[in-house]
Amino acid sequence: MVDLTSIAKEGRFEGLGDWMHTLNSVHGIHVVLLYLCCGELRLPWSFLIWRGKGQPSPTQLALKLLRGLPSEVRNSTKTIHLLAAGGFSSKEFIQGVIALKFTGFIGMRADRKTSTGQHLRDITTSGRKIELHDLPGVSLWVTWVWLPAKKGDAQERRFIVSTVPRTAQVIKRTGKRRWKIEALFKTLKSRFGFGMFGQHSKRGVLRFLCLSILSFLLCHFEFLDRPDPGDPAWPDWGKLARDVRQKFLAEVRLAELSLEMNTLNAVQDALLRMEL
Repeated sequence: MVDLTSIAKEGRFEGLGDWMHTLNSVHGIHVVLLYLCCGELRLPWSFLIWRGKGQPSPTQLALKLLRGLPSEVRNSTKTIHLLAAGGFSSKEFIQGVIALKFTGFIGMRADRKTSTGQHLRDITTSGRKIELHDLPGVSLWVTWVWLPAKKGDAQERRFIVSTVPRTAQVIKRTGKRRWKIEALFKTLKSRFGFGMFGQHSKRGVLRFLCLSILSFLLCHFEFLDRPDPGDPAWPDWGKLARDVRQKFLAEVRLAELSLEMNTLNAVQDALLRMEL
């Protein structure tokens, strides 16, 4: 899975230079991340930072991340599914995914036109084979999913195209798995401080983001190491973090407690001397 997440920042970060931009009404740093899922294994693999207009686009950064995968992955005999949101539905990205021989399931805007001039929103046959107007000769298979309606709003239809022939049900089922990367972003930000940095240098920010991802990975491996880990979709990240801290950082915590005890003992001794 590839996707972009924005880290909103306020204030002056002059040391970050071309990393600070406004995208989709969010001012801050914008990170394109590659996320690998295989069975219960979850690996935030690599990320790149968008540097603004005139520099490689998020789509180009996503392709760079995919090309950077080890040859053992890219040349695997197993089918590799590449899931991406509608923001990565450009002609260049689709061609890149096909060139890498990945099976792509990619979100698509409803106003995208087919080679016959028809908009996707006007298609009524799910699983139909199409060609996009800007990708002649490239066969795609389109279907859609309905998002739950918010109170007072109508249901929203989201389109997904597959780069290989698949039934509508398979495209829907596989395409929905893209939400795993949204869950990752939410977990990284709410549990592991991703984006809560205060560093004003690029190196400091990179270190912070890498430490956040490393914290997630340590907790994830702790989860997988349990005899009966339970539901991989809803682990108790807070408890896992406490367990990892006790297992790998026990000496640090003991040193902190020892210093605190020494401080408390010194205060108590001083109070006793005053009473005497």
